[in-house]
Amino acid sequence: MDPLTFDYENLHLRVDQGVFELFDAGRSELRVPLRWLGALVHYKKTGKPGELFIGTVRDPDAPLYGTDPAAFRYSTSPAFRVPPADEPLFRAYFTEVARLADRRAV
Repeated sequence: MDPLTFDYENLHLRVDQGVFELFDAGRSELRVPLRWLGALVHYKKTGKPGELFIGTVRDPDAPLYGTDPAAFRYSTSPAFRVPPADEPLFRAYFTEVARLADRRAV
């Protein structure tokens, strides 16, 4: 099976053989097994760009995408914002990642 990738601005996300990797502007930022992966685009204000959080969750039964911020054990946020119109792109990618990991997305 080929790696599942997603590119957005300077960000490159990749899943291969049960491992998620995040690269920001060519630098490796995070590498984590899918069973511990959590991701969320968090919006503080309606209509304003949100912030992408990706990291590890305390409970592997937590949703892979749409994770409650309190569920994270560790998270990193690449240095860019996600406009509300682009959130469905992230949701589609992480929903497919959740399917590969036999986990759910909310």
